[in-house]
Amino acid sequence: MKLLVVGAGMYVTGRGTSDPGTILLALAQAGRRVPIEEVVVCAQQASSAADVTRCRELIRGVLGARLPVHYESASELLSSATLAGRFDGCIVCVPDHLHHAIGMRVLGAGLHCLMVKPLTPTLREADELLALQAQQNLYCAVELHKRFDEGNLMVRRLIGEGALGRLSHITVEYSQRVRMPREVFASWASQTNIFQYLGVHYVDLVHFLTGFVPTRALGVGTRGVLSGADIDTYDSVHALVTWCNPHDQSEQLLAQYAIGWIDPNTSSAMSEQRFSLVGARGRVDCDQKNRGVSFTREGAGLEAVNPYFAKVLSTMDGNEFSGYGYRSIERFVLDLDDLRAGRVTPAELAPRRPTFQSARASTAVIEAVNASLAQGSSWQEIHAES
Repeated sequence: MKLLVVGAGMYVTGRGTSDPGTILLALAQAGRRVPIEEVVVCAQQASSAADVTRCRELIRGVLGARLPVHYESASELLSSATLAGRFDGCIVCVPDHLHHAIGMRVLGAGLHCLMVKPLTPTLREADELLALQAQQNLYCAVELHKRFDEGNLMVRRLIGEGALGRLSHITVEYSQRVRMPREVFASWASQTNIFQYLGVHYVDLVHFLTGFVPTRALGVGTRGVLSGADIDTYDSVHALVTWCNPHDQSEQLLAQYAIGWIDPNTSSAMSEQRFSLVGARGRVDCDQKNRGVSFTREGAGLEAVNPYFAKVLSTMDGNEFSGYGYRSIERFVLDLDDLRAGRVTPAELAPRRPTFQSARASTAVIEAVNASLAQGSSWQEIHAES
């Protein structure tokens, strides 16, 4: 199997940290199950070549795995006429505003694709990708790893069994350290907002847990901290979204989102994240930061560790990369292997995966919240049906 990775930032290579990130490490681990012949990382900055080399050596030290990965220039590779015949699939990990343009290139080349969230900021862009996907008969998914979190899967089962009764409302609190927009994403933070970039995880999660569709949205933003650092974006976005049961339109779920990225850099975890879901017969409270593991060391203070997301664990068979963040990427690799072998078709995968079509609902909410922010926090109708 030959894979293309577009983007070489923190999530791909661990740039700006002391670890190897997530995507390449996940591919190294997945390579123990499925033979991976070549991985090419392409990006715009020539300095990314050093990031890829550093990551490759870290992976070798951590997992003892020799991932066959190297860097190539995106400006040359993505315009190459040989792109179609060279790779079996592609993972796109670039800023939000580039998803449509890069997606159109790789889908146009006939590559199955895994896109980091969000799918796109607008429905027009999403629908153009969906049309090209259908034309090329491709399998295209979004890396929505919260669909793989065991805690969320338990809640999904409870909802499906009717244990919570008629659903009423869900409250989500999700925020990150201020170094993310000020340092890690400083070059493009002003071209997105925290609801679009991060809140989309819990927008999609409501859709995944319930099967409901969004009908209306309202957004309110706060400013000051980031604009004071010459980053023109919201410090936080607070949204109300109504969701409707498509099989019983009288059943309405109200979702309240408080999403921010100006937490102190000394907070105990990169992300604070929790939600509460209330129904007529039950309630679920899910703290997705405090997983029961903490670590204190000199010079770093207290860390709330989530070993269930994406961590290298020392097993009896040696070090292994595992967690729901890993499984999200592994699932794409395993599906790609099945597609190549003719064991499954894109149409057969579609009902069971976070496909572009499935992610369209979250894009509809993003677009509506962005419109509300731009129009004085007015309610916006959502028409998520394709």
